[in-house]
Order: sequence, then structure tokens, then C-alpha cells
Amino acid sequence: MSRTNRSHGNDAWNVSVIALVVVLAGLLYVFGAAMSGDSLRLTESVRGAEVFDTRNLP
Repeated sequence: MSRTNRSHGNDAWNVSVIALVVVLAGLLYVFGAAMSGDSLRLTESVRGAEVFDTRNLP
């Protein structure tokens, strides 16, 4: 295998890993915001979601 082919293979892996990291970071942000209750509109946009505001409960 020539060095040129190996370089293209490494570039493809690098792009794939970067894309995976970006997608996982986006999912972590969305689910983190939904779980923390930072945005009720985000939680309400999930079909069938029930919103419980427990911040003022004893």
C-alpha cells in the first residue's frame, strides 16, 4: 500500500471522528438542557413530554 492511500484513509478516519464528536456534543447539549429545565419550550417540544416544575416544592 502506498503512502498516499494510507494518508487518504487516515484523513477519512479523522473527519469521521470529528463529525462523531460534534454530533455527540450536540446531543449532550440538547439532553442536558432538557434534563436541567433550562428551557421549558425545549422540553415541551418533545412529543408527549410532561413538564413538572419542582423548583418551588418544599
